[in-house]
Amino acid sequence: MESRYFLTVDWCKKGNRGIFCDGQGRPFSLYRQHTREEMDGILGPFWMVLDPQSALFTEAEVAAHNRWYPLEEYSNVFGYAVPSEQDAVPAEVT
Repeated sequence: MESRYFLTVDWCKKGNRGIFCDGQGRPFSLYRQHTREEMDGILGPFWMVLDPQSALFTEAEVAAHNRWYPLEEYSNVFGYAVPSEQDAVPAEVT
């Protein structure tokens, strides 16, 4: 099974890391780890609250990330996906 690196985020380090993607479910993946500069370029200034990491996933692991949560920082156009059995912390400013 093929594996690739995906940009993952954890909004405000609340312990709910998910795959960063757009509303259509398109993630940011590479066959090598993302560099810090690449992650910062994708996320813009919001990298500071998103704690980005480049993580290796198989196709099956990515397919399990089927619950999407929009991020207000990106006008709800981008967000993060988590496995449906994982309870996500809504991305709201508290």
